Amino acid sequence: PDGSAAFYNVIFTMADRVKARSFPMPLPVIASSPQEREMLLNQPMIQPTLALAAEADVTFIGIGDLGPKAPLYEDGFISESELKALQKAGGVAEIVGWVFDREGRMIEGITNDRVSSAALPSREKSLVIALAMGERKLPGILAAVNRRLVNGLITDERTATALLAGI
Repeated sequence: PDGSAAFYNVIFTMADRVKARSFPMPLPVIASSPQEREMLLNQPMIQPTLALAAEADVTFIGIGDLGPKAPLYEDGFISESELKALQKAGGVAEIVGWVFDREGRMIEGITNDRVSSAALPSREKSLVIALAMGERKLPGILAAVNRRLVNGLITDERTATALLAGI
């Protein structure tokens, strides 16, 4: 939030490594209102990126937790009261801003009606690989895998062992 590093540096580095083009979306993850979300997503420079995201054969995503140090909160995209409301509604994790519960169901309202990220990719026609590890992310990883929000996972041995024990 202080501008010291760009969130897109990871995208640029990965694209450079595999000699691919990158298409970042310079938007806030959570817009200030549903109307602002619509305005942002309808910008001419954003439409081609959304179309490419919908057609991707492989998508790599992260899973963010909704604990006290939730990335959405720490990075200034949501307020403390919104974080608490999401937790009270059962939210345990998020993928590109889309918050879901322990069953992998999307939380209605609160912030999901303002997410200005691309829609979650189709798992039926593409490979959606989550990169996530750590104890605080276990509920979210388990929910995403069980609900089939993802169909691939890259994690560490400790997290994999804990996930298998929880299945």
